[in-house]
Amino acid sequence: MALIRNMVAQDLPYVYDIALKTAFAGLDGMPYYYDKWAVGHYYAAPYFFFEPEVCFTALNDQGVPSGFIVGTSDTRSFNRWMQNEWLVPLRKFYDGVTEFKSDAERNTIKQIIKGPGEGLWQNLGYPAHLHVDLLTILQGKGLGKALMHTFFSALQAKDVHGIHLRVDGRNVKAYGFYEVMGFSILEEVGGSAIFGIKLA
Repeated sequence: MALIRNMVAQDLPYVYDIALKTAFAGLDGMPYYYDKWAVGHYYAAPYFFFEPEVCFTALNDQGVPSGFIVGTSDTRSFNRWMQNEWLVPLRKFYDGVTEFKSDAERNTIKQIIKGPGEGLWQNLGYPAHLHVDLLTILQGKGLGKALMHTFFSALQAKDVHGIHLRVDGRNVKAYGFYEVMGFSILEEVGGSAIFGIKLA
């Protein structure tokens, strides 16, 4: 039976793998990356090191991590930490990279070097943000919703009541999922949308 629990450090190799295998608008990103770590370096692992109490892992029937939700209750503080600490050694590593397997890899590495921007919605009542990924083996079983509700509860325990996230416009399935979860579109930007939700 599938299970959701708090993420632990031993999950990280699986988390990197899941992040890559869902990186291409929700589809397998492996054919598009030479570097199998780049996606997880930016979109998954840093959250665990910054705020592990709001990061959760979904295990398959054999107890193998096959999905996760990571995020932060305080996007402004997370972005500052990301820029000044987490990304510093990664910038040194990726700054000299000149060969990319795809535009997706080029854009991911460019994002690592640039880092997060100031953002807008964390200052307008949506201070938290998240990333959720499930391998195909766990999709369609209610695990995505369960991960989201687990994350919601963790934020409410911290007295945080607003979440935002960006969704690639090509990921039609994700649009539907977030709408079912109660999110609405706050802004449309460059082929993607910023979704937001206020928690009770």
